Amino acid sequence: MPQELFPSSYLCDCGHQSDFFERTIHEAKRRSYKKTFYLVDSAPDEHTIVFAQGQMIAIICPRQKSDTRGSPSVTNSAKRRRPHDRSE
Repeated sequence: MPQELFPSSYLCDCGHQSDFFERTIHEAKRRSYKKTFYLVDSAPDEHTIVFAQGQMIAIICPRQKSDTRGSPSVTNSAKRRRPHDRSE
């Protein structure tokens, strides 16, 4: 399960750690109250942190096996908690 590390870092299931400025995380959480917000790190294997309702709900990992639609996989917690997903 992905983890939020205090104050502004995130750890993926694959072991990749994404680090951001505290102000960037604060702004992402604030914006996520209006709609789902995606924050991409600048590493060569870009991980995407997904925020909704002011919280990190998932990390999209390019290293993990892709799902049937061909997009990067999203952790199971994100599939359960995505409030605005209407693609299915």
